[in-house]
Amino acid sequence: MVDAIDIAEDILRKKNLDQWEIFRQKSSSFRCQTKKLETDFFQKADISGIAIRLLKNRKIGFSFSSNLDAKSLAQTIETADAIADVTIEDSDYGFVQPTGSTVDSNGLFDPEINETKELDKIGIARIIEESAFAYDKKVTAIRSSGYSDVEIDVEIRNSHGLRIQGKSGLASIWIELMAQTGDEQEMCYWRYQSRNPRDLDPIRLAQIASDRAIKRLGGERISSTKCPVLIENVVVASFLETLANTFLAESHFKKTASPRITIEADVFSPLVNIFDSGLDADGAYAFPFDGEGTPARRTTVVGSGRINSFLSDSYYSRKMKAPITGNCRRSGFDSPPFNGITNLFIQKGNLEIGDLMKELNSGIMITEVMGLHTANPITGDFSVGASGFLISGGQIVHPVKGIAIAGNMLDLFKRVIFLGSDFEFFGNVGAPSMVVEVLAVSGQ
Repeated sequence: MVDAIDIAEDILRKKNLDQWEIFRQKSSSFRCQTKKLETDFFQKADISGIAIRLLKNRKIGFSFSSNLDAKSLAQTIETADAIADVTIEDSDYGFVQPTGSTVDSNGLFDPEINETKELDKIGIARIIEESAFAYDKKVTAIRSSGYSDVEIDVEIRNSHGLRIQGKSGLASIWIELMAQTGDEQEMCYWRYQSRNPRDLDPIRLAQIASDRAIKRLGGERISSTKCPVLIENVVVASFLETLANTFLAESHFKKTASPRITIEADVFSPLVNIFDSGLDADGAYAFPFDGEGTPARRTTVVGSGRINSFLSDSYYSRKMKAPITGNCRRSGFDSPPFNGITNLFIQKGNLEIGDLMKELNSGIMITEVMGLHTANPITGDFSVGASGFLISGGQIVHPVKGIAIAGNMLDLFKRVIFLGSDFEFFGNVGAPSMVVEVLAVSGQ
């Protein structure tokens, strides 16, 4: 039987085109949730499709199809061709040249995802729920607990002779629960991910989420102040994710990035090193190559506080006259590729969380922020709700609630004076905890 991608290639070769590209994706996903130890939600999906991009007279056309028979593929190509007739001419359009160098998929796909039985996967979700209730009687409700995994297989071909195929898989577990004493309630959501389902620890996940919610009970208000702040890794990752677009070549070309972010500018603390890596298997978006076939790589975005590189796909590398960094992303075969991050992270330091509190001595530890999406993505200004703990003498005094923190994200990272060793990826963004020398905290 002739493969769909071979059919598409044969049709494209016979057309009078400048360049063409075929992107084929197969994905298999599984997701389940439990409630009161019963399966509350169950979903399986197998999706396949092909996307076509073609160039004609320096104009680009895009189309896609989940029907992979010859007639549907021919119609998809004709649609892309027709779209190219009405798009804007741009001499920077083009597809990547083959390099002959790709990353092996072995570290990114573990067959355990397929070999683990579905009943065992549902059992993992039940263990999470059981363990949370068993941890402490203060855990009174679980909004959601579950398990999910996804397997993605991609093949890309283009008219330059590129022939590339890769595979990845990721399993995740999560829980959202409530702890309560009297009329006071606190929520916590926590999540883990791994390439191998067997490496996930549902009991530990439940214990961490339960412990975090319980420790927030009894929060007190404090007076407004400016003080040193210890920001927990999960919050640091949220700040970094909010800043992510300002590292993209597209944002600089369109002038939607902070004007302070320029190559060789000393923007951050000398302690801060930021990387984007499609190679790191711990990050959710690791893959052997990017959305147009450029081999995955590790790019130093910020080195010792200095901006070293923007992140670009082939199109914006031409626009910005900068190297391609393998940062073409796709959300699926049914949407055009775009310039985006892979796994963006801040390199860890060497201090444990207890040592960071000692270095802080007296101040606030921020463990949660609310409304960070309202931050200005261009200037970096933010004012968001937060919660955490009051620190004195290097020790936790009591939980803090009803506060807000305000400032500028670039200034925040400029004022980093200590970095923790507690690095962790949260999806595709990773960070350690960090101490900032001063931050405005609004209280009562």
